[in-house]
Amino acid sequence: MHRIVIPGPPGTGKTHRLMELLDNELNLVKTDPERIAYIAFSNAAADEAKKRITNDKVRVSTMHSLGSQELGINTGTQLLKGDKWKSFKNFSSLCADLSFESYINESGYPQYKNSHMKIIEYARNKRIPLDEAAIQLELHYSTDIFLTEQIHADLETYKKQTGMIEYSDMISKFVEEDKCPPLHCVFLDEAQDLSPLQWDMFFYIESKCARSYIAGDDDQTIYTFQGADPKIFIHLKGSLDPQIQSRRVPRKIHKLAESIFPHMSQRLEKKWQPRDAEGEIHENINYQDIDYSKGNWMILTRTNKMLTPIKEHFYDLNLRFDAKQQELLPKKMLNAYRVWTRLNQGAFVGKEDLKDLWDYLTVKDGHLVRGFASNRTLEGIDSINIEGLREHYGLRATGGWETLNFPESSKNYIRTILKNEDLMKPARIKLSTIHSVKGEECDNVVLFTDLERIIYESAQKDSDPEHRTFFVGITRAKEKLFITNQDYEYQYNIGAPII
Repeated sequence: MHRIVIPGPPGTGKTHRLMELLDNELNLVKTDPERIAYIAFSNAAADEAKKRITNDKVRVSTMHSLGSQELGINTGTQLLKGDKWKSFKNFSSLCADLSFESYINESGYPQYKNSHMKIIEYARNKRIPLDEAAIQLELHYSTDIFLTEQIHADLETYKKQTGMIEYSDMISKFVEEDKCPPLHCVFLDEAQDLSPLQWDMFFYIESKCARSYIAGDDDQTIYTFQGADPKIFIHLKGSLDPQIQSRRVPRKIHKLAESIFPHMSQRLEKKWQPRDAEGEIHENINYQDIDYSKGNWMILTRTNKMLTPIKEHFYDLNLRFDAKQQELLPKKMLNAYRVWTRLNQGAFVGKEDLKDLWDYLTVKDGHLVRGFASNRTLEGIDSINIEGLREHYGLRATGGWETLNFPESSKNYIRTILKNEDLMKPARIKLSTIHSVKGEECDNVVLFTDLERIIYESAQKDSDPEHRTFFVGITRAKEKLFITNQDYEYQYNIGAPII
């Protein structure tokens, strides 16, 4: 097996290089596309890769989705999530009073509020004992580890008896049951954030292939809280294909980012050239004094909690923004607006888009008002324009977007936004945590240096994760970087140790 490792700092085109090598496999080597796997770290990255890979026979997926597909798992019925935890709580008397509330983070792993499950999930990802996981998570004083062990035992018994699985099982069972499909080569992006459990899966897949291609940057390892270990990427053996020229980061921002390197505990030394532009850095700026009326903006905080007052500020300014792909307008309403506008401009649209539009051409009780003829359905539509809808499906509605049955408050918001914004385009302003924008870039970045107390105290014991996280935040900026805070008690001091 021949391995090519592609290390590269931010904006140097690691993913672009992977795409070039994939094209070589398809067009020069003539590798069967069905025997090529492209593994992305997150669902968003996988979706983006699918857009860039022209041959739809190439297997593009996250590790979790590849595992579930090959294992034949029905995630709707077999996956332990949401309300399905109720049956386990009924099964285990130890868990009757515990909450299993969680959310799925960018890497596809659940993040639990329950400290026992935090320990269990972390131990799986790191492949370490539960007591060691508790120590690394600093939960060994506050959590009864004996109870954690009992809950874990009950959980494993429950899964065996019911056939239910958890997210990590999609990866471990894939290896244990030897479910790798017939592959000739495998591609892996954002490798630095894989946990030891995920590396086990990748190395297993790699062992079945003639060639592998691995891209990453250890300096951007920001998922250590779920088990990622930059040392695994740092010590990979193989032919190096380093990417050194940043197409994103200008000189001033590049210099600031490099000031963090001395405070990282271990890293792979890499050459890194900035983009041929000066760039701007504005420090100690009040975010409320910044003019957001033009250009594209990324507003970054360390945690979701810190975004709340910032959202209120943009509400007050009547500025449209995207926060975790959620706008002030519901997604379905925004899509209905866009579909209706496109139809009136002469475009063809598909059935799925028409379903959103249908809802806003009816009143709440389901009776049609200015919408479609009552004896028609949308079945059979592949792609259709407004003339076809009127001729064949009884469309009655005419006029602009205000024809649609939106609440008056939403209509007022749209009228305000349309004075300065184009709702047909994505929002210019994105509010996000640093973790959620890895791999992305923006002309203007506002970076908040606030730290919550628990993060600050953890960083005093091991500062590496915070240095790497803020390195990622800084290097999203293409033109201007604004460094600010909300006057939290604890701050990250860029280019300085955490004390």
